Amino acid sequence: MTPHQRPMGVEPSASAAPPDTSEQARPRGFWSGFWSGFWGLARRYPIPAIALTLLLVSGLLWLTAPLDLWRWPLLAIIVVGGAPLLIETARHIAHREFGVDALAALAIIGSVLLGEYLAGAIIVLMLSGGEALESFALSRARRSLSALAERAPRVAHLYVDGELTTISADAVEIGAQVMVKPGEVIPVDGVVAEGSSSVSEADLTGEPVPLRKEPGALALSGSVNLDSPLRITATKRSAESQYAQIVRLVEEAQASKAPIHRLADRYAVWFTAIALALAAAAWIRTGSPVDALAVLVVATPCPLILATPIAIMSGIDRAARHGLITKSGATIEGLGMVDVVVFDKTGTLTLGTPALIETLPAATAPAALAQETLLTLAASLEQYSPHVLARAVVDAAHSRGIALRDVTDVREVPGNGIQGSVAGATACDPRTTVAIGNRRYLGSLGIALPTALAEERAARTERGQIGSFLALDGEVVGLLVFADVPRPELSRLAPDLRAAGIKQTALLTGDGETVAQQVGRLAQVDRVVAHCLPERKVEVVRELQAKGHRVLMVGDGVNDAPALAAATVGVAIGSQGLTAASSAADAVLLSPDILRIPAAVRLGRRVMRVARQGIFVGIGLSIIAMVLAAMGYIPPAEGALLQEGIDAIVIVNALRAGKAERAERAEQGSEPHGDDNC
Repeated sequence: MTPHQRPMGVEPSASAAPPDTSEQARPRGFWSGFWSGFWGLARRYPIPAIALTLLLVSGLLWLTAPLDLWRWPLLAIIVVGGAPLLIETARHIAHREFGVDALAALAIIGSVLLGEYLAGAIIVLMLSGGEALESFALSRARRSLSALAERAPRVAHLYVDGELTTISADAVEIGAQVMVKPGEVIPVDGVVAEGSSSVSEADLTGEPVPLRKEPGALALSGSVNLDSPLRITATKRSAESQYAQIVRLVEEAQASKAPIHRLADRYAVWFTAIALALAAAAWIRTGSPVDALAVLVVATPCPLILATPIAIMSGIDRAARHGLITKSGATIEGLGMVDVVVFDKTGTLTLGTPALIETLPAATAPAALAQETLLTLAASLEQYSPHVLARAVVDAAHSRGIALRDVTDVREVPGNGIQGSVAGATACDPRTTVAIGNRRYLGSLGIALPTALAEERAARTERGQIGSFLALDGEVVGLLVFADVPRPELSRLAPDLRAAGIKQTALLTGDGETVAQQVGRLAQVDRVVAHCLPERKVEVVRELQAKGHRVLMVGDGVNDAPALAAATVGVAIGSQGLTAASSAADAVLLSPDILRIPAAVRLGRRVMRVARQGIFVGIGLSIIAMVLAAMGYIPPAEGALLQEGIDAIVIVNALRAGKAERAERAEQGSEPHGDDNC
């Protein structure tokens, strides 16, 4: 490339703009930045901002003003911040929904009736501040999810009348030639037509290693072109692309709340009973309702309300960062409870695409026809066919560094076979008529099948393999054998699941018994069900659930969708493109790494363990504080401050749910074989 040439489709970059020396571009002072940040937070969280401001005003009035003027700002805090809580609590009670926030309402009412405005104001600040902190924590937890939507491709570059034109990604039609420059996000799903470049699919699959994309390779929207320009033929519109479907899944995840986000309400009845009993005992013992109010203040259940949603959203965030998009917090909860995992075979435990595993010469074939020669002739012809088996033959030849030859007179009967004239190894060698196909196709060409090779194909079919006959100049000389290849990490799957606490694993497949048992042995599953149609898969899932098991179903195809929907948790393998299975499932694994399933189970268990820890720690600390308050050691105002500290402990603990757990597993002696991906 000469200095005056540019890579394909790359426009010269604009000259850098001169530095902005205006007043607006200069660094702002400390106080300017402080007040800007303060007002930004105040607009986002108005009630805690108002409460904190009025508390400061009350303190100044207490120091400087006569009489009891300092009490009025505190009363204003209670009215502004407490009224919404009282209204919401009344609405819940009207619908016969009794939760732990009823204690907070009682404490606020009691503080007003007894003139303990400081305690009431601190409770309002505690509740509103806790909600603001929860909102901040959840926004952080959702950051990885939101990043997907924010990075959605917006524009695409197309050649129009020989010039590169930029249009909206939504306007790209199927078949359009899209140019993607280095550093840009690929706007649509397509096939590389020209160019070679490294492409990062990390945001789609969680795989950190870039993939090399050559002509003919699939390019996914949302992946990033790293080093060289690519020309891509669009195979889907932007709205139908994998990235668009991922974004829709993300939106579902963000719009959903975990059904257990008020897990503390399960303990509301007895916890409230204990709080009221201690408050009554304190009142009876001292004859002072202030001591009863102090008990209610420290019983304010903010930590119980916050523990679970923050833990679950932290878990959703961690899962998303490693290629598992969950549609709701209930999915994380379910992953924490499953004890049986059921797998589909094709595309789940196997790669889902056939590969050429063997080239068998016929006994009657000339000795000079080595396997490499047969593969060269077959791949040279198959490069002109779009069939999936043809792609496997060409890939096998490329993997062995075989150079393909020129072919003429190509004729194909889709689904049956292909024929053509393949050039010789040198200019002096004659052309060879090559035909590849099934028994019917070769019969239509008048080519007889050797009995031994026909029997070999029948035996391979019984083992779940596919055979195509190869004929040269009217004589069958070989058999091309294809098979769906098991995933290389398959032997580690069941041990990792057992280490994660799974009691039973099963394989459900529509294949025959021989193939099913072979894959089942490789995967080390406990149970194999062959000849399993979609309705039978649902029956097996429901039978397990009827026995009290919580079932995780993992699949990738349309025939798996009913079982995915019926299972406690359904996870669709979406690395080959999102399908009906993705719509029926509760989560989609975008990575091809099947060992992320055990990692997801470990994540779910950790999230629920951390959530329950937060609840029990909150309950325990609150009960201790209630006892001390009932004994007269904690006045209402100090009790409200103490409860604020309990809040902070529980929230910090809940955020641990999204952290890596390697150290914890090492302490337990249960380090799994798989990577710590989730």
